[in-house]
This record gives sequence, structure tokens and C-alpha cells, in this order.
Amino acid sequence: MKAIILAAGFGSRLRPLTDELPKCMVEVNNVKIIEKQISNLLKNKIKLEDIVIVVGYKHEKIEKYLNEVYKGVNIIVNKDYDKTNNMYSLYLTKDYVKDENFLLMNADVYYQEEIINELLKCKYENMIVCDDGRYIEESMKIVEENNKITKISKQITKQEAYGVSIDVYKFSKLAGTELFEIVNNIINKEKNLNSWTEVAIDILLKKVEFHSLDMKYKWVEIDNHDDLKYAEEIF
Repeated sequence: MKAIILAAGFGSRLRPLTDELPKCMVEVNNVKIIEKQISNLLKNKIKLEDIVIVVGYKHEKIEKYLNEVYKGVNIIVNKDYDKTNNMYSLYLTKDYVKDENFLLMNADVYYQEEIINELLKCKYENMIVCDDGRYIEESMKIVEENNKITKISKQITKQEAYGVSIDVYKFSKLAGTELFEIVNNIINKEKNLNSWTEVAIDILLKKVEFHSLDMKYKWVEIDNHDDLKYAEEIF
């Protein structure tokens, strides 16, 4: 099992903390977000050499940190981070996870390691980790029908939503192949370099069966100072 962490974004709503640091290096109670994510993977027996991290904004600082503390991890620099979105960052990993099962996550989510454990041991090959019954306006929401996820989008209404995605995903080899074909089409044929990964996943849901991993473990998507304060309160 491989793991992709998308960590190229600005984190503009966390300024002034992100004036000098990439968002994923912001600390929650003295633990960097990226440190927590890598630790979660290592504690669940995913090796450093099987982790791919896409960096962009202030990439020199995170590269230095990773090479000092987590030597062996794969680092990809999205040089166009200021003109693209996280789907393009995902696109850059295509050769690293070709014909592999993999986990995918955004680098701004601080969450308990048990989530990865539950995800890996679950019998379903393709999964979206979900905080079921919860609705957050800014988060990706999912729709579930007959125990299968049929839609993922920020635009899903409260009436439709089964819950919110915490931006942690599991893909089988087949699903990964299909996903990168969709991503390739969006980027190279449609010339759309500024779209969310979930746009491709939403298309993928019509081709491959996905299930939700419902959990009640602690997690916070850290977009702003209120999110950071909340994370420091609960962790």
C-alpha cells in the first residue's frame, strides 16, 4: 500500500503563520500537521519509501524538514502550485502509484492514527473516510445510496448529504487506474489545471463502487485560525 499526501497549497487563511511556512508545517500543540500525517502512516506499517508528498508553496522549507526527519520519503515539487489546484498535484504522482493500491489525503487534515488502521483493515477496496451525520458548509459532502457512495461535492445540500469527507481516501489498483485516466482527460484534453481532485472522484463514482468508512475519531481540516484553535483544544 502506498500513500499520497497533497501539500502544495498556500494556506492564505492561516497568515501570518503561513507567510514563512507551508500550511502543512503549521503546528497543533507543537506537532506539525505533516508530521502527524506521516506518523499516522508509519504507525500503520506504511513505509517511508511508499509515501509520496507533493509540495509547492515554500517547498524548500518542507523539503529540508522531510530530508532531515523522514529521509526516504518521495518528494514531488509542483512548480505551478500558484496556478493549479490539488488535482494537478495528484496528476504529478501518476508514475509513483501506477498499478498500486494507495491512500490519498490532503495535507491540511489533522486526525487520529486509528482512522488509517480502520481504513486498511476494512474489507472494501475503495473507500472515502466520512464523518457521517455531520454537515460542514466548506467541506466535501457525500451522498450514499444502498450503502454505496454516489456523489461527492461541496455543493451537496444538507438534505442530500450522508456526511462529510475528511479528505482521506483508499483506492484499489483498478480504481486508481480509472482515476488517473479521468484526471489525465481533465488536465490534458480539457486543459483544466485548476480543479479539485474530488471532481475526478465524483466522475469515478459512476464507474467504480465506493463505500464510506464511518468513524467517530477526532479530526480537523485546518483552513483558518478558528480551525487551528479547535484542533488544539481537542487533541
